[in-house]
Amino acid sequence: MSIEWSDLLSESEATADFRAKGEGSAFCGLADLGLLRVSGVDAETFLQGQSTCDIASLGFDESGLGAFCNPKGRVIASFRVLRRVEGYYLFVPADLVEAIHKRLRMYVLRSKVSIENLTPHWGFIGLFRPGSGLLDGQGGDVLAVRVDQSSARILIAAPNETAKRLWEGLLSSSDYSLVSSGAWRLKEIEDGLPSETQVTSEEFLPQMLNLDILGGVSYRKGCYTGQEVVARTHFLGHLKRRMFRLRTISEHEPKPGDPLYQSGEADGQRVGQVVAAAPEAERSFQLLAVLPLDRAPDADLRLFRPDGPAAEFLTLPYTFDVP
Repeated sequence: MSIEWSDLLSESEATADFRAKGEGSAFCGLADLGLLRVSGVDAETFLQGQSTCDIASLGFDESGLGAFCNPKGRVIASFRVLRRVEGYYLFVPADLVEAIHKRLRMYVLRSKVSIENLTPHWGFIGLFRPGSGLLDGQGGDVLAVRVDQSSARILIAAPNETAKRLWEGLLSSSDYSLVSSGAWRLKEIEDGLPSETQVTSEEFLPQMLNLDILGGVSYRKGCYTGQEVVARTHFLGHLKRRMFRLRTISEHEPKPGDPLYQSGEADGQRVGQVVAAAPEAERSFQLLAVLPLDRAPDADLRLFRPDGPAAEFLTLPYTFDVP
């Protein structure tokens, strides 16, 4: 019996260190990603009417960030989109891929669009500081997405058999070290990139997740689901929350949806919510959390409960105004 891609990932992850150490090249499996392909003559128009970003502005082999919102402007899931000749590839959180797939199909109507969920048949690999020549001879079905300007991280997606072959080649290479997916999540947090789960889906406006700063929101492209609320928040200046980067020392690993409190407040009301978390050292974790702008960055925040572990503010690679 041939080994399944998911089994190969889980066996390797069990012994992997959670951090990409040093300056050498490293790789990890990304089992928390899903992939949709949207194709057909109406694919561009269809996605323009469903997403926050300007799909039409993408050139071939270019990628960008965006989100799908509900009618109230709340983000169901953010995504990274890659445009290829054969269509648009959307990288979304794995536990939301079925919901997004189902929702998009509801809006197809008479449009000439095909929406495929490739997740069960594809594998995903994250590369840190990749060398040249890795993808030579792999064929056109391999997707390589640069996730930062310096090309220090590359997201690879390929059909299962091709992904397995790439994985085994990386395992046998002396140029690459295996790390766990926590290393990828940590770098996403350091880069201030949001990701949703079923717990946090439909909780936040795109601007609360800083997607407007990251180029994932267009205010000029026209209508899409949730556009009225998103645009009104922008033009009327009603945004009261943003996503911040934090660090905490805790015996328990934070999870998306975990609450943050203002220390010493008698009412014990939650003031913020964790969007993403990853370990950076033993008992040390970095977080992305949505918080009120008028409480940051000087607030004395506590995780889990009002007297829980303290959370300190860290800088993001981009800026926004704080009152």
